[in-house]
Amino acid sequence: MRLFLLIAALAIAGCGSGGDGKSLAQGRALLAEGKYEAAAAELAKATAQDRNSMDAWLSLGDAYRGMKRYDDALSAYVAAKKIDRHSIVPHLAHAKVQVDLGHVELATTELNLVVEMDPKNLEARKGYARVLEKFNDPRGAATHYRKMLEISDGYDRTEPKRLSAEEVGTIEKTIARLEGATSSP
Repeated sequence: MRLFLLIAALAIAGCGSGGDGKSLAQGRALLAEGKYEAAAAELAKATAQDRNSMDAWLSLGDAYRGMKRYDDALSAYVAAKKIDRHSIVPHLAHAKVQVDLGHVELATTELNLVVEMDPKNLEARKGYARVLEKFNDPRGAATHYRKMLEISDGYDRTEPKRLSAEEVGTIEKTIARLEGATSSP
């Protein structure tokens, strides 16, 4: 009888955590195909199977963002942040939705947090620069683009994080354009 109760307790404890990962894999595949509604359904199953799967929550948020269900996307990203508040990935995703919604203050708050956690994160710097550029702060945008160039120069030539020569050229042109915009009356 004790063995039966132990097995039953373990089976019940296993519900809602773990899972076999099939829903997550299927949801990601559907997401990659741009089938956001079907992906959201599978990814919702994945989050129900494993409430502590940051990947499932992030992917679910991406599916909702693809459907322009921004409130649902934000909720999914917040759930991911609760799993690991020190991970920069959900903060970057959250910031992208805030940009989609035109919430510059909320987007910059998220991006600033990422930059504080990982000052050499080129994706966060680029996102920050684009937000500032989009919302008419060319000087601030130029500062973040310049910082990207400094960070990239500090990386070893073989490191994948390093900017390509084409990216460097594009950033240098963008800085020149932004600085021209700040100096004109």
